[in-house]
Amino acid sequence: MSVAIVVLALIAACTGGTPAPSGTGTPASAPASAPASVAASEAPSASAQEPASTAPSASAPEEASGELSEGASGPPTELRDPAAAALEAAGGEAIGGSVSVMGVLGGEELTDFETVFAPFEEATGITVDYESSRDLQAVLQTRVDGGNPPDVVITPTIGQMFAFADEGKLVDLNGVLDADAIEQNYDEGLVAIGSRGDQMFGLFNTVNLGNLIWYNPKTYTGPTEPETWEELQAWTTETAAGGTTPWCIGLASGAASGWPGAEFITAVLLRQAGPDFHDQWWQGEVAWTSPEVRQAFETYGEIATDPKMVYGGPSAVLATAFENGADAIFTDPPTCFLHEQATFMGGIILENYPDLKPIDNVNFFGMPNFTAEHDNLQQISGEIVSMFNDTPQSQALVRYLATPEAGSLIAATGRWLAPNKGVPAESYTDPFIQRASEILAGAGRVSYLGSDLLPQAVGEGFWKATLDYVQDPGSLDEILAELERLRGESYP
Repeated sequence: MSVAIVVLALIAACTGGTPAPSGTGTPASAPASAPASVAASEAPSASAQEPASTAPSASAPEEASGELSEGASGPPTELRDPAAAALEAAGGEAIGGSVSVMGVLGGEELTDFETVFAPFEEATGITVDYESSRDLQAVLQTRVDGGNPPDVVITPTIGQMFAFADEGKLVDLNGVLDADAIEQNYDEGLVAIGSRGDQMFGLFNTVNLGNLIWYNPKTYTGPTEPETWEELQAWTTETAAGGTTPWCIGLASGAASGWPGAEFITAVLLRQAGPDFHDQWWQGEVAWTSPEVRQAFETYGEIATDPKMVYGGPSAVLATAFENGADAIFTDPPTCFLHEQATFMGGIILENYPDLKPIDNVNFFGMPNFTAEHDNLQQISGEIVSMFNDTPQSQALVRYLATPEAGSLIAATGRWLAPNKGVPAESYTDPFIQRASEILAGAGRVSYLGSDLLPQAVGEGFWKATLDYVQDPGSLDEILAELERLRGESYP
């Protein structure tokens, strides 16, 4: 099956008919396309993806139907030149001027995304001034509070966008985008995640598959298609007993430090407690002190707090930048073998080690099942485009980014999946994306990453909680009690 069809099916399964989440703050976890060359303090970017031809039912936001929107038609038969799509987005005129954009991309990842901006700038005469922030969530909040927001933001922090939408800070994109084009090219559930009531405050721009276990096929001797966590754990325990740490983890990310751990714990919670509990959790309907949440923390702790299980021990886990979290897998000799992260990690690894070859030297498998009851689960997340300042240049850029032509350029970077249904299969050539589509094709149910939907205070508290737990696992009672306090203060 083509990647394009898999992508479309996953979006349908994950989000069909889904209402917007009720959170009001910034997400807490591994966003979908974390910058590859960004400094250790840079926040990650969001993640989402899609399953197979027969779309599995999804558990994204509450009440997700898992069905493809009836109104969605198939992709167009052929694409225009991206410059033509860009010129049309600007009303058919080269209007010039500039548009300011904030996001988390940096280094080669930003260079790749600039190939998406290039036809727009050339055709319209509009200069895209992209500001990369290592701490996007905090910097954006400061800019908005100071009355100086960017024109446009491309962000994984969906919860933060909820809050801005509720405060009336964002432009309703229903007045900017063509409703028929959105209906044709985006599943209604995916649109609903970026909406509050009848206001569209954001539209998905990139997507990723999360909870992947990365390894080097040349050195890893464990199971590459483990059916259960117990099977994988048996190999890691044996490896640790032999004197080599099986896992490597990096949690450092500046003001967002801890997010990779929060994402890992969320992945475990989904697979141990099931998607229904997972959704109730991020919606604030169950306590952080519940046995299920405690079990997820403790499972993560069996790796991250044990010097025999994780390279460098807890101190290295806390000090290692997330973009260097997998480095020790590829040293000679390796000092660990496994690293958990989303599809964007492939690009990061290849930038850190340019001589490696996808699949031959760098590969991954999906996080295995924890229980027979909750099997074949996958998790996605993503990055949305929102608009603060309603200018002709902002409108033109947002319209352009919503086109299949822009989506095909996003797909061609090999770093992200595009959520636009009109992107043809031939736009996807990256072997990691192909491999991700295979995993998604076997998904029984797909959930949106709940830690990306938590209210801001809870999400930031979750990041901090993972750091505190790795540093002092004996304080888990106090850590969970603090998160429970934040839950009580953050939901209506």
